[in-house]
Amino acid sequence: MMASRIKGLVSKKKRRYKEDGFDLDLTYICNNIIAMGYPAEKVEGLYRNHIDDVKRFLDSKHDQHYKIYNLCTERNYDTSKFHQRVAQYPFDDHNPPSLELIKPFCDDVDSWLSKDENNVAVIHCKAGKGRTGVMICAYLLHKGIHATSEEALKYYGNARTHNQKGVTIPSQRRYVDYYAELVRNNLVYKPVTLILRSIVIEPVPTFNGGTCSPYFVVCQLKTKLYSSPVLEVKRNKKFLSFEFTETVPVCGDIKIEFRNRPKFGKTEKMFLFWFNTFFVRPVSESLQNTQSNGCTATSVSSYINLNSYPVRKEKDNITSYHFPSSPHAEKNRSLQQEDYGKCPVLILYKNDLDKATKDKTHKLFSRDFKVTVEFSSVNDSPNISLDSEFKGSVQGHSDTASSHGETSSDNEMLESETDSDDEDWEGCEATHV
Repeated sequence: MMASRIKGLVSKKKRRYKEDGFDLDLTYICNNIIAMGYPAEKVEGLYRNHIDDVKRFLDSKHDQHYKIYNLCTERNYDTSKFHQRVAQYPFDDHNPPSLELIKPFCDDVDSWLSKDENNVAVIHCKAGKGRTGVMICAYLLHKGIHATSEEALKYYGNARTHNQKGVTIPSQRRYVDYYAELVRNNLVYKPVTLILRSIVIEPVPTFNGGTCSPYFVVCQLKTKLYSSPVLEVKRNKKFLSFEFTETVPVCGDIKIEFRNRPKFGKTEKMFLFWFNTFFVRPVSESLQNTQSNGCTATSVSSYINLNSYPVRKEKDNITSYHFPSSPHAEKNRSLQQEDYGKCPVLILYKNDLDKATKDKTHKLFSRDFKVTVEFSSVNDSPNISLDSEFKGSVQGHSDTASSHGETSSDNEMLESETDSDDEDWEGCEATHV
């Protein structure tokens, strides 16, 4: 009885299977797709699904007709318990999968289910919710069971949980959107290289009693591409802009993570986001695609800033600014004036940003907080190597912002950090690259 209560507390609002003497963190999403928590052993098996109970359930309900899909990178188990019918498509907790992992997973599941009408696919990560939901939603789109990412995510949330909170991390939801774009438009994915030009965050977050001292790191999967210096932003400034003065190419799956490092006190995570460069489009192309294929609000076009942003308008209650006076800056300004609508731009609002979206009371981030990332395209040019680290400087400015710190070290940026045990993060350690 006590073990059952503990398991119920650990599984939170997820639906459990409580029939025929079983009590498992396990849900039938469809009649042939099962989502479940990790099949654990020893002490962990006291509060998660015990691997022996999972084996007993699957052998009794779906003997010889089940295949397990393990999405965990952080752990593994004896696959012989499940007759070696275990496939691995691993990606880190709290993160989206590599885009190139999704279709092979969907093809694998489809192949298995097509072999016999009695076959079932059993999909799990650690908690059996976030990562599991991303891949199940992708498969629902892959098979045409749902036409849009919004429908798939809503269906999964209702099926897996009592509170409709299935896939809650914004970057994970974004990758479901991405796969929906590929399926709906019959697109063939290929890596696209872009050059980072600038990042603007506005309004300024209030971490240091009204302001912040941010820095950020850009990673391609687990390879660090760039680390910025720390900037101390003066009070009452409306925005903060970072302009890259060195060539920083990005390609494929990219993570940008912001942290706050005050002069006094501990460094803390502010927010992060993943995106894939294939889906970052020039404004003009985004408008054309929207008119031709009727993209919805969750489509590629929703990640494009249709207004660009070289000058902030006073009527928007945002202090005006221009790029810094430098040859590089003048080139950027010229590009914006001559090629308006041609530069790829990614704009993400508060609810699109991992961790920032959890600030429901707007204590740290205002309700209208957003991040704008501007790129240059790489057209008909040789491939740029992404293997090396970029050690060049980055210019940062708000209206007036001063740098107070040395460049952040890799160790401080990548150290392990534990987030609070809540619905969005499933109470696990933050992934480090």
